[in-house]
Amino acid sequence: MAATNYAKNLKQDSKNWITIATLELLQTKKLSEMTVAEVAKRSGVSRMAFYRHFTNLPQVLTEYYEPKFQKIFDQTIHKISEEQKMTDLGDFFTELTPDFQRAIAGDYTMIIFQIFTEQMARFYDTTTTWSDWENPKRLYWIKFMSAGIFEVWLTWIQTGQKESLAEMTQLIKAFHE
Repeated sequence: MAATNYAKNLKQDSKNWITIATLELLQTKKLSEMTVAEVAKRSGVSRMAFYRHFTNLPQVLTEYYEPKFQKIFDQTIHKISEEQKMTDLGDFFTELTPDFQRAIAGDYTMIIFQIFTEQMARFYDTTTTWSDWENPKRLYWIKFMSAGIFEVWLTWIQTGQKESLAEMTQLIKAFHE
């Protein structure tokens, strides 16, 4: 039993080291400029160890960001008032602004967008009560809303967040109506 727990802890430690090394390298490089060998060397593991845990570098980021996004969306999904959901959305982007800034600098916003879209799909599947909520309406609604909201917030972050959070939340709310 102790050996099994030790092995599990070692496996988790290796994944954590790889993730930390990836995030550290992204401070000075774009994702497309990084190699698995660099990440493995920086994390102190072999390339084989990297591939035991991840298939590629984007998967490292996906596994890092998915729980963060899921946690925030889980909190929002169960809110009753639309006003609170909009406030949560604003809080989400405010809280994750440093992550979005890193994604912009590291040129991996598409990974963040994919995770965001998956969470938006889960959000709408859980909260939508429309009787005609099925393909193609579901597919296009989720794509439209995810892309629109994501781009509005990304632009807000890129342009230095000149508008207040309240103004941005009202803008998104108006789009949603």
